Amino acid sequence: MTSGERTVFVIDGGAGRAVSAIPALLKYQLQNPEDDFKICVYGWDSLLWGIPEIQDRVFNADNKGVFDNIFLKATRVVSPEPYRLPSYYTQKKNLSQAFDEIINNTNEHVDLPNLKFILSKGEEINALNALSQAIQQDSNRINKSNIVIQPWGSTAKKFGKYTIDESSRSLTNESYLKLVKTLSEKYNLYYFGDKTLCPEEDNYTLKYEGDLRFWLALINACDYFVGCDSVGQHFARGLNKPGTVILGSTFAENVSYPEFFNIFEKPGPKRYSPLRINMIDSHLADRLNDTRMDLTDAEVDKLIESIEKDISQKVRK
Repeated sequence: MTSGERTVFVIDGGAGRAVSAIPALLKYQLQNPEDDFKICVYGWDSLLWGIPEIQDRVFNADNKGVFDNIFLKATRVVSPEPYRLPSYYTQKKNLSQAFDEIINNTNEHVDLPNLKFILSKGEEINALNALSQAIQQDSNRINKSNIVIQPWGSTAKKFGKYTIDESSRSLTNESYLKLVKTLSEKYNLYYFGDKTLCPEEDNYTLKYEGDLRFWLALINACDYFVGCDSVGQHFARGLNKPGTVILGSTFAENVSYPEFFNIFEKPGPKRYSPLRINMIDSHLADRLNDTRMDLTDAEVDKLIESIEKDISQKVRK
């Protein structure tokens, strides 16, 4: 990189993509000290707050003045798109490695920094207070492990009384209710997600209002994470929090961390959905994957067994 370079990295898409880019951006900062680079993030810039190496470089792309003050001063603009990278869509790399290949022009990822988050003292205390309040309301919660559960992906929507995810990344109402009913007998459960999506019958989880920074802090304060292919699993990985990730239509090698998490998948074939490449092929793949999260009672029982086994091995109370 030549002296005087001013690169702007534009990170768009969901929150999971934004945080998955962090390791590659940290690596770029180390390897290109001459570049006064900036990072424009659509909607999720707060998730990069507190990280000393990059906090002052991060801007919300929708802030007033970003074009005049950042883009007009740039010598190049890079919009990394992992979903269009062959090594990503053929399940050879995960999101962080795909960002590394594009941002740092490399296939060598052993030096890729770990995903990390930095919480403020106020955020940590707020999360601990939430756990303390739950125990004060019910003394039976004392000495139980605390689990954050995120059952729905970002594309889940409410249709009448049912929550449906046409991308097949979210649990069904029936599987979710059976799961939390059983887990609540042994653990304290904290629901992470839009409360309007939660079935009315769910009397087994504690529900809070908060932004993504609150949930980041709550996962940090809890003992374990259970979720689907959504941002919560990236939070848990960046916080070194053990967990179980339930996958439907997506592939562990792409979207998750199979070397770290307990991965649970329904047996059977599935089709890769080529998002951001071809929408009709993506839609047709979603149709073929339509039942990937329709777990039978026996499969939910196996899921619960695998979660309890993983907790017994990784959580010490």
